[in-house]
Amino acid sequence: MRPVLVILVGFALVTLLLGWTRWLSDRRWAAAGNLALGLGAAGLTAWLWPLGLHLETYEPHRPGQSVADLFLEQTGSNQFRASLTRFPSGRMQVFELAGTQWRIEARTLAWTGRAAEFGIAPSHRLETLSSRVVGTAAGVDSIHTSFLLAEERGADLWTQAQRGPIWDRALEAGLAASPWQPMANGARFELRIGPAGLEANPLNAAAAASLATVR
Repeated sequence: MRPVLVILVGFALVTLLLGWTRWLSDRRWAAAGNLALGLGAAGLTAWLWPLGLHLETYEPHRPGQSVADLFLEQTGSNQFRASLTRFPSGRMQVFELAGTQWRIEARTLAWTGRAAEFGIAPSHRLETLSSRVVGTAAGVDSIHTSFLLAEERGADLWTQAQRGPIWDRALEAGLAASPWQPMANGARFELRIGPAGLEANPLNAAAAASLATVR
């Protein structure tokens, strides 16, 4: 979206300069038209720029496309090191988790109606990675660790789309969460955004074996 905003800024500057030259040439009506057009483009840019910064924190995805990979290494009793690799950027982050299960939540944005006709792909943003201990002494599961995975920039378009009617016909904002998954040493999972939300699929024998213990 940033290239579009840069073009808008350039258009606004050129239009305002053209209006100024026409004013100096005593072409007042033409100058007024250029001034109105330039101010309108500048105002639109000022409104869209924070939204564009926010959209840059999201990654586009296609149906069935892998969005991340999670690898677990046990470092102690109910202690694990989680390596999260995001696709397609390849960015890796390492977290220390405490507990017996993990889960990842993501925000999703899908353009609808006329906005979808421009071919804008749906996008996602991994939001949190959490872990918990199942079956505590009190009989209630407790979350032991939770990490923010996203960086906030600009105006929060996702929250606006959920609360404000202005986006109802153009944008759907959703929340996708993987099911709570058991943590096991050497387990590797692939994360995909599917119809049911964020899916965690086992990629090796350790991951498949850990899932078999809860079925």
